[in-house]
Amino acid sequence: MLKQIPFEQAQEILAAQPAKPKKEAVRLEDALGRILAEDMTALFPMPPFDKSPFDGFAFRASEVPGTLRIHGESAAGSRSLEPLLPGTAMRIFTGAPVPEEADAILKIEDTEVLGDHVRIAGAIASGTNVIRRGEDYPAGTMLACAGMRLVPASIGVLASQGFGQIPVFRKPKVLLISTGTELAEPGEERARYGIYNSSSYSLSGYLRMMGFEVCRGGNVPDDRARISAMIAEGLAGEADLVLTTGGASVGDYDFAVRAAEDLGMEILFWKVNAKPGGALMAASSGEKLLIALSGNPAAAIMSLLVVLQPYLRKLSGARLGNTELTLPLLHDMPKFSTAVRMLRGHPVIRGNVTFFAENPGRGNGHIASFEDCSLIGIVPGGSGMLRAGETIRVLQLPIDLC
Repeated sequence: MLKQIPFEQAQEILAAQPAKPKKEAVRLEDALGRILAEDMTALFPMPPFDKSPFDGFAFRASEVPGTLRIHGESAAGSRSLEPLLPGTAMRIFTGAPVPEEADAILKIEDTEVLGDHVRIAGAIASGTNVIRRGEDYPAGTMLACAGMRLVPASIGVLASQGFGQIPVFRKPKVLLISTGTELAEPGEERARYGIYNSSSYSLSGYLRMMGFEVCRGGNVPDDRARISAMIAEGLAGEADLVLTTGGASVGDYDFAVRAAEDLGMEILFWKVNAKPGGALMAASSGEKLLIALSGNPAAAIMSLLVVLQPYLRKLSGARLGNTELTLPLLHDMPKFSTAVRMLRGHPVIRGNVTFFAENPGRGNGHIASFEDCSLIGIVPGGSGMLRAGETIRVLQLPIDLC
C-alpha cells in the first residue's frame, strides 16, 4: 500500500484509473452548464446571406451620385426577393437580405427621398455598408469543442446554426456518505458535543458546479459494519463514484480504510503529504473508486479541489482544470511546516504585478476561507519563512469553481 505520498503522485494514480463518461442528447434549452460531448461545426456560413446593418436603400454603386426610382423592398425574413432593376433603389430594413445586383447601402437619413425617387448626392464605393455572407465565420468553422462547458454565449451560437439537440456527457453520479457519530443535519437537534454536518453541503456544491449529480447518503455512525455495508451498496448501485467524509485518518474510529479492506478493495494510496488534506484514501473495486476524505471540512474541500479534480474532470468529460502559475507573495509567510502547505488565496494587483494574497483562516475547519478563493498557493514542505515578493507555485481554479 502506498502511504504518505506526494499529492502529485496521488493525482497521477487517480488520473490513470478508468473513466468512461457516457453521452446523451439533450434539448438546446437544457444544455446550459452541460459538458459538450462532440465537436460542433458550422453547417452554413454566418451570416448565411449578404444583409443590411440598418434601415435604408440598396442600390448599384456605379449609378450614384444621382436620383434613382424606388422599386420594391427587402425585409428581414423575406420569403422571396426580386433582383434590383437598373436605375432603381430598393427599400431595405435591418437584417434584410441584399438583393442581387445591389452592392451598396445607405441609411435613409443619409439620402433625400423625393416621392417615389431617392437622391444620393455623393459617390459611394462598392460594398459600402453590406454585411457579407460568411463575414462572421464560414461553413465548417469550429463552434464549440468537446469537453467545454456550455455557457449562454455558446448556447446562442449553436442556436444560430439551428441545432435543437446537443450531444453532452451524462452527469456522473456520486454517492456522498458522511461518517461520524457526532454529526447532525442542519435543522435537526444537535447533541451537546455534536457538530452539524457542513462538509457534505460544501462538497455537494463543488461537485454540482463541476457537473455531477450528487446523492447524499446521509450520516452514518462510527460503526465499521454499517459503514462497510453502505459503501458496498453504493459501489453495487448506479453511482459512478463513492465519496466518504471522515474515517480517512488513523484513529480508532476511522473506519473508511478498514471498510475498504473488509470489502476486498485495492487500496491505491492512503494519506498524502499535504496540509490541509493529508487524510485521503483511494481504493478501487473494478472500474469504480471509493475516495475517503477527511472529516475536517476545509481539508476535504482542499483534497477535492487539488488532488481529486483531475480525475473528477476526466469522469465528467470536461477539459477544465487548474492552471499552474508562479506568483509573488503579497505578505510575509512566517510559518514553518514539514508537509506541503496548501494556502487559500486570491489575486491582488499592485501596479502591473499580480500577487498571491492568502485568505484569512488556515484551519482544517475554516470553510469561510474558501470564499473569494480562486488561487491555491503551494509551499514545499520544509520551507522556512518566506518574505513578501518571493515567488511560489500557485494553482488557479477554473472559472466554474470560483
